[in-house]
Amino acid sequence: MRIAPLAVASALLMACAAATAQTPDAERDVRAADAAFWTAYNACDMTAIGALLTEDVEFYHDRTGRTTTRTGVVNSLRNGPCATPDMRLRREVIDNSLVFHPFADGYAILSGRHRFHVRSGDAPERLDGQAEFTNLWQFHDGRWRMHRVLSYAHGPAPYTPPVAIQLPAATLAAYAGSYRSARIGEISVVVEGEHLKLTAGDFVVLLYPESTTRFFAQERDLRFEFETGVASSPDALAVYENGALTERASRAP
Repeated sequence: MRIAPLAVASALLMACAAATAQTPDAERDVRAADAAFWTAYNACDMTAIGALLTEDVEFYHDRTGRTTTRTGVVNSLRNGPCATPDMRLRREVIDNSLVFHPFADGYAILSGRHRFHVRSGDAPERLDGQAEFTNLWQFHDGRWRMHRVLSYAHGPAPYTPPVAIQLPAATLAAYAGSYRSARIGEISVVVEGEHLKLTAGDFVVLLYPESTTRFFAQERDLRFEFETGVASSPDALAVYENGALTERASRAP
């Protein structure tokens, strides 16, 4: 009689283990489905987005509330971040934050943190914010789909400067000179080592190249775009802060 309770307990443990078990490829497949969803999101591909949502999906956002059904979620994206033709929202997962959790009966969770970048027209892309997410995936009819989506802790993202590239000395020298804007007045740009130094009154900042014409600051989200004229030499300097144009200065003769 003492063996019976142990046998029952063992059977229950084995049953739980069997129910919780996923196929060896479950994590790989869920991560692949997740990557496909966000690729479609960044491209505003509504057909691909819808194919990766369950019919009865529920989306919970800490600022906009609850959205239900596949049609409802797709329409919220179509009429929201994908509604403006010259504006694009790009999502990227924060490195090493994505965590997989298997569940019984064909479910799994992916949780992590992600950032969102915005590009408007021809302006440089800017970092718009970041958030945390927990997404419940369901395996049904031979594929994984998002079933419950939780997006929360939205807020500003800490500024992460781009990776600087190295430009030839002649390219840097071509940008050196005096520029003038109506609001700020004189702006001086000089070569300093492998980057540029900009001085406008008491404001001094080092400019690091991220392309042949665009430079950035290390301290905060400032971008500097040297605009070329018909002679392919810079004739103006545009300044962007958090992606918005804040100043344009003409090169002094």
